[in-house]
Amino acid sequence: MNKLTKEDIQFIDTYLSNSDIQYEDIRIEMIDHVASEIENRMTKGDNRTFYDIFKEYMVENKASIVKEGSKPFNWKIFKGVSQLFLKNLYSWQVILGSIVCFVIFNKIYSYFYIDSIWGTFFPTFLMMLVMFIPLIVFGKKKFSFIGNFGVLVSFFFAFNYYFIPYLEEQSLFYYINLGVMTVFFVCSLKTMIYLVLFYKNRFQLV
Repeated sequence: MNKLTKEDIQFIDTYLSNSDIQYEDIRIEMIDHVASEIENRMTKGDNRTFYDIFKEYMVENKASIVKEGSKPFNWKIFKGVSQLFLKNLYSWQVILGSIVCFVIFNKIYSYFYIDSIWGTFFPTFLMMLVMFIPLIVFGKKKFSFIGNFGVLVSFFFAFNYYFIPYLEEQSLFYYINLGVMTVFFVCSLKTMIYLVLFYKNRFQLV
């Protein structure tokens, strides 16, 4: 199968960037889609230059890819992130990390009341730390999966905020709630690190 050069991939990336595709991860998915379609045409015997094939393909498909394509690509990324999160739940790193963090967080909670302002916002503080990772690595670049994590943070905060008034320190429900919070945090951290490393590597290839 014919493969596009790095310069061809960069050309597609520049074109999509100029077409107001702001989210980096969505644009990368689009690049893969467009590149695959062009390579298929070349493999089937289209001997024209990359530029000619690309120009014809975008005339035929720009409306569906650029104007209407963000939603399916965004859904693809959201689905992929969700599946990765669920897969990571069973990884040894998350299991071991959750045990260690459970002990640490329990010590932290022992220094203030569980229903205090610090106890209420501590889980959200942890998740905000997770979401801060891509900002450190990529700066102002936008990623749709960060927004997906924002939704998870909202649900996570609502879950903890709702149950805080019913928690009694050292009770069974307290430990269950702390266990859920710990596993969610460690799994989110592993998932976010994987995504950051994945897209950092992809940027080197584009």
